[in-house]
Formats: sequence, C-alpha cells, structure tokens
Amino acid sequence: MISGYDIVCFSPNRWDSLWRNRHQIMSRLARHNRVLFVEPAGYLRDRSNSVQQETAKAPNLISPLNNLWVYRPPDYAPISGRRPLSEITFAMRRSHLRRTMQRLGMNEPLVWIFQYNLGEMIGRLGERLVIYHAVDEYTAYILGDDQAAAEKRRRAREMEESVIARSDLVFVTSPALFETKRTLHEHVVLVPNGVDYEHFARPSANPLPADIANLPRPLIGYAGVINEKLDYELLLATASARSEWQFVLVGPNVLRTIPPAFIALQALPNVHFVGNKSIAELPAYIQSCDVCLIPYVQNEWTRNISPLKLYEYLAAGTPIVVKGVPAAQEFANLIWITDDAPAFVASIQEALAAPPDLRKRQQAAARQHTWDQRIEALSDAIVRRLADLGRVRP
Repeated sequence: MISGYDIVCFSPNRWDSLWRNRHQIMSRLARHNRVLFVEPAGYLRDRSNSVQQETAKAPNLISPLNNLWVYRPPDYAPISGRRPLSEITFAMRRSHLRRTMQRLGMNEPLVWIFQYNLGEMIGRLGERLVIYHAVDEYTAYILGDDQAAAEKRRRAREMEESVIARSDLVFVTSPALFETKRTLHEHVVLVPNGVDYEHFARPSANPLPADIANLPRPLIGYAGVINEKLDYELLLATASARSEWQFVLVGPNVLRTIPPAFIALQALPNVHFVGNKSIAELPAYIQSCDVCLIPYVQNEWTRNISPLKLYEYLAAGTPIVVKGVPAAQEFANLIWITDDAPAFVASIQEALAAPPDLRKRQQAAARQHTWDQRIEALSDAIVRRLADLGRVRP
C-alpha cells in the first residue's frame, strides 16, 4: 500500500450513505495515508430541499476514522449554472477547501475523483497526481430517447472526456469500461471492485434480523440500491409465479420514476421492502437468505457494472442467481446466470438445492477478491505513474 501521502477524494456520495467502493478504498488508504473525503457540494436549485437543509446543519469537518476527515463544502457556496454566480460560488468553494487543507497540513495531494462531474478542482490544489476512477458508464444514468436526454448524455460524455484528459491516471472497474476508456487515455488500469471478506463471511451474532425473523422460508434476497437498473418486470413475474417464496429487498429507494411493475411488486404479500441498512447490519440480511439475487435489466449501465453485491454474496456463501451482469461470467461455475423469467424461476429453484460444498467454493473465490488486494493493485499503479512523472514522495 502507498504510504505517507495526502489524498483528497471527491465523492458523489456522502460518507454516511450506502457504502460503495470509494468508502472501502479510502477507509483502507487512511491506515497509512491522510485522507480528506470531500462530499458533493449542494446545488442552488436544491436549497429548499429538506435533505439539503438538514445537510446544511452538519459540521463542515468531522473525523470518523483515524487519518480520515469528511469535508462538507460550505452551504453558502452552492453550485449554480448561471454566470457570474457560478464563478463566484466556485471561488468560494475553492477558497474554503484550500483553507481546510492548510488547517490539516495537507499539501501536494493525490486528487482522486469518483465521478465525471466532480473535476472542478483539478489544477487548483497543488496536486501531485490526478486520478479519475470510473465505476459506471455514467451516460447510461440519463434515461430517455428524446432529444433532451440525448443532449444531456452528450454533455456528460464531454465532461468525462475532459476530466480524463486532465488526469494522470484512470482506474476502471469492469472490462467493458476498460475497452471504452482506454481509447481516451494511455494510462487506464482495470481494478474491479472487491469485498471486505471478513465482514461478510463472519457468522453474524444475530443471524436473523427482527424485521424478517417471522417470515416463512425460503427467503430470496436482494441487497442494494432500489433504482432503475433493477428488472421489476422480472421480479414481479417471479414473485407472482412462486407465492410461497418470500422476497426480501434491502436497500434505499432512489427511483426517479415509479414503474407500474414496481407498484404491483409492492402490493404482493410475499414481497418485503425492509429499507436501507447500515454496513454493519448488511451481512446478517445476506446470510439469512436462502438465495440472493442480482436481477438487473440489460443495458449500457449494467453492461459496464462491477457489482459490489456479487462479491459480498460470494463472501457470505449464499447461492446466487444473476441476470444482466456480463462481469458475473467470471464466476459462472459458482452462480446461476439467466436471461428470462422462466429460467430465472428455475435457477432459483436449483439454487435452493445447492450442493453442500458450494458455500466453501464461493468463499474461497471471494478471498481472491478482497479490498486489501485491490488496494495493493491500485497502489502499484499509482507508484508506477508517480515514478513515470518523477513525483514519488521523497
């Protein structure tokens, strides 16, 4: 692992949100480096939003871990698309961040950017190295077939290409992302997502959480964000076909539009949405399930994804049924991969009768994909690039 560096990480998510790869990576790098985890700045258009107002009351700087500080940009300098206000508020955000870095004694940081629209500080912090870390095909977030959606995708693509061009090193998490990004930069490195193996493999002290303890078996689970990448038509058809199975969906609902299949799914008596759970609670839910699902639609978003939950399910040793994730083919001998509703139901039925040795084989595979191993791969690439540029820390 790299050691002794200052790292400024620009995250699209708050520290206390659902943990993603940036949380896992930065919490580990903080063991031997100093990390400033920069939460996303608020937007002027959201100033009346209740969540935004609640965030405004939070302190600008907290330290949840040794050597790691979480920084919230000042509420008085929101992002605005209007000039000259946008230039004024940017200058205020930059000044406040630089003063915070000075207060912490941080200089010549590694600037680590986790989304295409977070590159405003590139070249402004006296950075030693700029890293762009692509975890999704972000243009696929923008839904719709009309001209307005196409224009938004074009602008997002241009913004990402600009950030990549101004970066010294690019990390991607899936083979599909590697194929598209390597044409944009000569230093693109594939490092898939990983797993906190001990956390998800360790038997839970409370193996059956209270909100699912009284449900009859079998329990068929999904743990992750409830958003547009889930195939609600598939889930509805599956849950309707097998009313004796109980379906448990764990995670925050961030759907931007509500599809009819989602409403119908909520109405089924054997489908249970239990809400968001902390990273500490999550293993108990996964371990409590008889089968875990990754039921995704097949599109550009999921074609480029490296799902954290796949590694977490493997570490827990729970049988897994997957749809819509090309990256899952790596584990085809350990999981069930399907394409349509009838095959999905049949695969779950097979997974419920999984051979006794499957758990050990899954966990053995998960041990080859830990976050600690991923950190070493990331660190090796960073050291090589710093050496190329003559910027290795003395």
